[in-house]
Amino acid sequence: MVLLFSILFCAFAEIPQVDLHLDTPTQLFMKRLPWNSNTGLEASLGQLEKGGTNVPVMVLWPAKNTDPVKRAYQLLDIVESEIGKSSRISLARSPRDVRRIINNGSVAVIVAMEGAYGLGTDNWEQNLNTFHQRGLSMLGVTWSYSNIFAGSSGDGGGGVTSEGWKLIAKSQELGIVLDVSHASREATLQICKKSPVPVIASHSDCHSVTKHPRNLTDDEIRCIAKTGGVIGINFHAPFIGKSADIKKVADHADHLALIGGYQVVALGSDFDGYIRKPLGLEDASKLNDLWAELKQRGWTEQQINDLRGENFLRAWEKVLANRQFKVTE
Repeated sequence: MVLLFSILFCAFAEIPQVDLHLDTPTQLFMKRLPWNSNTGLEASLGQLEKGGTNVPVMVLWPAKNTDPVKRAYQLLDIVESEIGKSSRISLARSPRDVRRIINNGSVAVIVAMEGAYGLGTDNWEQNLNTFHQRGLSMLGVTWSYSNIFAGSSGDGGGGVTSEGWKLIAKSQELGIVLDVSHASREATLQICKKSPVPVIASHSDCHSVTKHPRNLTDDEIRCIAKTGGVIGINFHAPFIGKSADIKKVADHADHLALIGGYQVVALGSDFDGYIRKPLGLEDASKLNDLWAELKQRGWTEQQINDLRGENFLRAWEKVLANRQFKVTE
């Protein structure tokens, strides 16, 4: 009887589709829009639904010309407000939450921060605890410039600082997924080589396909894969390459699978993040066309579904299950 129930549950369970990086909170804040707006967004609720994304990662990104801590809290307030507007939107703090929420036909929101400078400096640990209590599940160590924690790929920064190792240890203790997108190559490799739990790059592409400093080298891809982590394909045209379109995006997915295995590939569009979109992937409603392209290239349905969400949920589960293991400098 238990086996029959498991089979029936799997047959009717919703497929999780996780977009690991949506800057939609910034657009909602800057444009004073609701999430269900029909205009002005690339990842509105309607666009997400049409494209199959039922697990959006809403990113708190403090722009450089702002008070970063204040802006991060403002963006979190907006995310909480949007969740509170509808019984069909819920905060997810774990993979179990995700499956429960989407199987009820609702949207499971994950909260992330892009750039740990959004935690402040002297009181960053207190802010980290507060953000975590309010649902923060993912943390990008850097953004486009280096901070007190680590160097950035955007300004040729160095590795992880002593303060950075404290942040990493505290994040792992809380079960927060560490994100190395935007980190320098040195910092990325340092974190991945020492991490006892999966590390992700939420929105990054492949340097071997397109030589851009924000893209990951094969060594970085292998290092992330070795932790059990994932890499979300970024749709920003300069990262994808010349004549960026769906086929070029699929080229990056193919390369990630070749170097790190199919289990490392995930989705991290960067929609609503002021990106230049590739042809055919102008907003979140178009994602089914990407899955069709991958299927045409020989990806199995299981491999595509793993990319869509299962790979990340597996990694996240391991982060939460191994909070007792601490990274050391």
